[in-house]
This record gives sequence, structure tokens and C-alpha cells, in this order.
Amino acid sequence: MHKIFNRVKDIVLKPKETWNTISTEETSVAKLGREYLLILAAVPSLASFLGNWIIGIRIPFVGFYRLTFGESLINSIVIYILIVAEIWAVGKLISLLAKNFSSNRDDIRGFKVAVYIFTPYLASGVFNLIPYFSPLMLIAGLYGLYLLYIGLPVVMETPKEKSLPYFVVILTAIVLIFIIVSMISGAILKAFGPSLPRI
Repeated sequence: MHKIFNRVKDIVLKPKETWNTISTEETSVAKLGREYLLILAAVPSLASFLGNWIIGIRIPFVGFYRLTFGESLINSIVIYILIVAEIWAVGKLISLLAKNFSSNRDDIRGFKVAVYIFTPYLASGVFNLIPYFSPLMLIAGLYGLYLLYIGLPVVMETPKEKSLPYFVVILTAIVLIFIIVSMISGAILKAFGPSLPRI
């Protein structure tokens, strides 16, 4: 956990130096996923579980609701699975598109970029403990876009003149993937999720 905390701190506070370190690190998709992503992705999921169950959520124009233990658990499991799937998909896409931008096509490098640009968002998932503050995660998500912009050319070895177009394409893909994931999440939770009992 100490190693994860230090990496989160480094990528947030000194991203340029940290991207250089990340670029040369020996790892694999499985190792990075197992030792970093799967653990960090539990932060927003676990916080969401506790926040929705213990504190409850305010739904505009509808009311204030506290989910049951089971409903909150289902919600957090769905969030966890979809977060991991979304980051894996982004990493795969970064790798698949690399040669179109004269970059190094490499699944491990693509996965590195995806995992670390989502790091601020995942770490800020602690705000889900108090659902009222969960929108603050969007700010962390925006910082992730800055990380993408400066990290993509370093890790994927993208030429300077191709960095901006590569960034724009990946950003567009992230937005589309986010929309698809949100639709899937909404459908799953509508079918198997909370019935939202009023407090």
C-alpha cells in the first residue's frame, strides 16, 4: 500500500519526472493490473458502498435516499467492474492507435498510460464516502487529461508534431467509452440495482 500511495502522490505532484520513471519501468499488464489498478479501483467502489449505505444520496427534485446493504453492494460491484474494464479498454485503444501517430505500439505502454491518467480520479474516489462531495471527482478526472497530454508522448514515444492529434483522438475515445460505460451501468443498475427506499 505504501508503494501505491507514493506512486499516486508522485504522478499527481511531480508528473513529468514520474512519467519518465514509468516509461522505463519493467512490468506487465497483468502485474500492473494486479498490484496497482485492482487495488486503487477499490477506493471509489468501497467508498461508494459505504457512502450510499450509511449516509445516503440526495437525488435532485426527488428526495434523499439511503440504499440498503444489498443495493449498495450491487452498486459498488458494478462500479468496480466497469472502472477496471474502462481503463483496460482505454489502454488497448492507446496501443492500437499508436502507429497512426508514429508512436510505439505496445500494449504494456498503452496500459501504463491508461492506468496512470485515471489515478487521480480513482484516488479521489474517497469523496464517495460522502456522496454529496462525489462530483469533486470530476476535477481529479480533468487533471487526468493533463496527465494524458504530457504522458502520452513520453511513454508512447510520440513525435512532438503528432502528440496533440494523438491526445485529441484518445480524449474523444475516452469520452465515448465513458458514455458507453454509463449506459451499461445504468441498464445493469436499473435491472438489478437499488429500488431507492426513502429515508
